[in-house]
Amino acid sequence: MPIDQAKEEIIRMIETKESKKIINECTGCSYCDIICPTESNPSDLRREIRLKNYCENGVRCTGIITEDMPYNLMSIGFEIDKEQKELNLIKYENPPKSDSMFYLGCGISYFYQELTNTKLFDDFPLIGGMKYCCSSYAHSYFGEIEGKIKGLELYEKLKTLGVNKLITFCPGCDTMIRDIYPSILEDFNIKNQTIIEYLIEKYHKGEFTIKNKINKRITFQDPCTWRRFDKKIYDTPREFLEILGAEVVEMEYNREHSHCCGLPVSTTNRALASKLAEDRISEAQNINAEVIAHICTGCLSNLSTYAIKRNIKSYYITELAQMAIGETPTLKIIESKKKTDAKLIKTVMENPKILSEKYIIKNGKIILL
Repeated sequence: MPIDQAKEEIIRMIETKESKKIINECTGCSYCDIICPTESNPSDLRREIRLKNYCENGVRCTGIITEDMPYNLMSIGFEIDKEQKELNLIKYENPPKSDSMFYLGCGISYFYQELTNTKLFDDFPLIGGMKYCCSSYAHSYFGEIEGKIKGLELYEKLKTLGVNKLITFCPGCDTMIRDIYPSILEDFNIKNQTIIEYLIEKYHKGEFTIKNKINKRITFQDPCTWRRFDKKIYDTPREFLEILGAEVVEMEYNREHSHCCGLPVSTTNRALASKLAEDRISEAQNINAEVIAHICTGCLSNLSTYAIKRNIKSYYITELAQMAIGETPTLKIIESKKKTDAKLIKTVMENPKILSEKYIIKNGKIILL
C-alpha cells in the first residue's frame, strides 16, 4: 500500500475503529510496530479493531481450538491417518506427573506428530492436544477476560500434573506462556523454554552429540510472534544451526524485521497469502539458501510447497537436529500439507455451515450467533 493511502487508512482507523483492510488483509504480524517512524505501536490499534469485529460478528468454528467445537482446524487434521494419531494423542493428553514437559502445541499434536519420533525428547513427558491448548485464540479473538478464563483453566491442569516448566515447539505457545499469561494472571509462574534453547543447553552440557555435520547453507524463518520478546531470542536458532555445522545465511528481512509467511491470511485472502509466501521464498533464493529452517509449523507448512518449486528444502529445526545425531526424520511435511488441504476442502463441501456460522466466546462459553 502506498504511504499516502496507508496514512489515510490509519486516520480512518483512529476515527472509526473500523477497517476492512485490517479484517481481510492484515496478517497480525506486528511488523508495523517495527517500522513505525513515531514508535506509536499501530498494532495496538489493529488489535482493538479486530477484537471489536470478532466480538460483534464472531469467528468461524475452524479457528476455535477446543473439543467443544464440532469442527476446527485441529479436529479436521486429526482425521488424516487417524488411527495412529489417536494412539499418540491419548499419550499427549494423559502424561505422567513431571516438573518439566515438552509442550507440543496443537500443530504437532494434530498435524505433524511424526516430529516427536526421536530420542531428542526422551527426558520428559510429551503433553499436548486441545485439552492442553494454550488458548491463544480466546485471548486474540475475544480479549483479556476470556484469555484469563482459559489461562486459569490451563494453569490449574498443569499444576495438577506438577508442571513448573514447559519446553515449547510453537511461537504462539511461547507468547502465551512466556508473555501473556504472566501479565494477566497474578499467580502464573510456569517457566518457558523453547525447544531450541533446550537443545543448546543440552549441547553445552555434553548431552547432545553430533555425529553428522549439516554442511548446508541454511536460512531461518523468524516467527512473527517473537517480536514481543527480547531480541536475544533471535540469536538462539542461529547459534544452534552453527552448532549443527550449517553455514547460516540471512534473508534480506530477518530477525525482528522478518516478513510474515502469509499463513494468517490464507483463508481470507489467498492471493495475498501466496504473494507473501512467494516473496519470502524469493528472499531465500536470492541468497542461494539450500534450506529454510523453521520453529513455527505454520510457516513450515505454508512455505514448504513454494520452496520445493525452487529446489529449496524446508525443515522444522528439530529435523535437522535429528540428522545431526544420526536419526532419519520422516520428512512428511509436504505430504501432510497436501492431505490436510484436501481434507479441509472435502469437509467444508460436505458441511457448508463451517464457512457461514459464526461463534463468540463469553464467560468461557461458546455461543453460536
